[in-house]
Amino acid sequence: MMHAINEIEVTYRHEIPATFWKKISTSGDAADVLYSHWNPNTIGLNECFKVLLLNNAHKVKGIYQISQGGITGTLIDIRILFAVILKT
Repeated sequence: MMHAINEIEVTYRHEIPATFWKKISTSGDAADVLYSHWNPNTIGLNECFKVLLLNNAHKVKGIYQISQGGITGTLIDIRILFAVILKT
């Protein structure tokens, strides 16, 4: 018996050529990239969980916000996290 299963669609727009992708060599590089994608005026307002997606050459493919919570924390649905990771 066949089961119907929903397909999750994550859109990935490849607007910047891979030759221009930022390479992550240190944790400081990763922190700089992530910090540049947060609004500095609201960074301390609430918790947010973002994923920095890299290719095998440690170049940034993109950043995806998984969740945004309250003042003390945010909940992450592991299924959404893995869906985004596996689709990119």
